[in-house]
Amino acid sequence: MEYVFLLNSCTQPRCHKRIRSFIDLGYTVKVYSFDRNWYSVNKPVDFDIEILADISSGSYMKRLYIYFKALSPIFKKHGKKCIYYCFGMDLALVTLLFKRKYIYEESDLMYLEYNNILIPFFKFLDRFIQKRSIASVLTSSGFLDYLYSTVPTNIFVIPNKLDSYFLNQKRPGIKKYNPEKIRFAFIGLLRYPNTIFPFIKVMSKFNSNYEFHIWGDGPQYMKDQINQCVKEKDNVVYHGPFRNPLDLSSIYDTIDINFVCYDTHGRNERVAEPNKLYESIYFNTPIIVSENTYLAKQVRLRKNGFILNCFSEEAIYHFFENLSNEELNHKSFNASNIPLHEIVDRGEQISALTAFIKNSSNMDKIR
Repeated sequence: MEYVFLLNSCTQPRCHKRIRSFIDLGYTVKVYSFDRNWYSVNKPVDFDIEILADISSGSYMKRLYIYFKALSPIFKKHGKKCIYYCFGMDLALVTLLFKRKYIYEESDLMYLEYNNILIPFFKFLDRFIQKRSIASVLTSSGFLDYLYSTVPTNIFVIPNKLDSYFLNQKRPGIKKYNPEKIRFAFIGLLRYPNTIFPFIKVMSKFNSNYEFHIWGDGPQYMKDQINQCVKEKDNVVYHGPFRNPLDLSSIYDTIDINFVCYDTHGRNERVAEPNKLYESIYFNTPIIVSENTYLAKQVRLRKNGFILNCFSEEAIYHFFENLSNEELNHKSFNASNIPLHEIVDRGEQISALTAFIKNSSNMDKIR
């Protein structure tokens, strides 16, 4: 069985990890992607990706048009005897319209950011695309809670755990802290100015020896704001893009607390479960997350971080007032006690997914 992977971003580590899981299981894969011109350092070297088009800018409808135009010859070339693995709702929708069999992986409910009038339609469409798939993969149980009261049998929840690369690495020990110079960090796609910059503002006022480090890439407006912040504040450092997973160890080795306070004005962020949860646990690094989110529930359960109202400068200041070495050590210790199989992807869930597909009655329709 051949799997044809369709990516909306050629540098997304989660997609690379998923493709490697299929390769490790012995499947033949062909990978096509679109390029957003972010994270060029993150392009894989162990398998080939054929770039179909640039979608770094443009409207939603323009992007759909590009997808249709670029994928039409791909569907014609590979036909109906393979399975298409689609990352994202747009690509799954196009694949459905071309009447090809597909797996649909969803890591964000981006339509929750649309006008409230449109959300019910896109929720219906999302569920319809999942129902028509051979199987659908959700990266957060929070998505499952939002979408379904009764879960279809073809839905799999596969959290975005660390790459299996870390199974062969030595896990670091509990962190040691210098209370006079705590190093905070934001790591990943550059976004959420409404939480990052207020935190930096209060941090700098509270203790000018505290540092805030930023690793990542993203839209130019965010990089411009970050570079301006670096010019204004001596204790803010922007390191630029990084390679995931190769650079993660060196990054986490130089920080004390991971800042993962997403802007919860968007409903998608309230139900998502980002990979930063698993990275922070693996590296025994306390995490700061936004309150009233699915992620906050996970941190509260594991006791490995702090839950914060990132929009309140008073709340942020109160956080700094109560921050202590003892509490940081305790949260780092709690993270260290979480076993490896809970935080690193070992491929079992992909094995279960492919076994389900082999036994699925839907397979008869593509033979």
